[in-house]
Amino acid sequence: MMKVLLVGHCSPDAFMLKSMVERVLPGSEIHTVNDQQSLDDHRGEDVLWLVNRILDGGFDVGESGLDLIQSRMDSLPDARVLLISDLAPHQETAESIGARPGFGKKGLYDKESESRLHDAAQG
Repeated sequence: MMKVLLVGHCSPDAFMLKSMVERVLPGSEIHTVNDQQSLDDHRGEDVLWLVNRILDGGFDVGESGLDLIQSRMDSLPDARVLLISDLAPHQETAESIGARPGFGKKGLYDKESESRLHDAAQG
């Protein structure tokens, strides 16, 4: 069973992402994470992070999802992390620091987004 962390998303966005994950990765264990302590509770686990570009909540890195991704990749270069953003330059930055190809909230029903989520979950 895949464990998925929805990191830094507001409640409506987390609900939409959870629906997508349930559709694409049935049986996944999904957690909404909006603070550093909740994120730290999953440290060392094999999880898939779906990180918002602008974090909603309280994290050590402030509100930059890219900074959070950079921190994760620095400590665990093989981590499975996707940026959730519709802005191509931010997706490019996330990939350049080690994230897997992500997608935006406008693409939650696109085949390409579903494929990216599925591929990241496979390893």
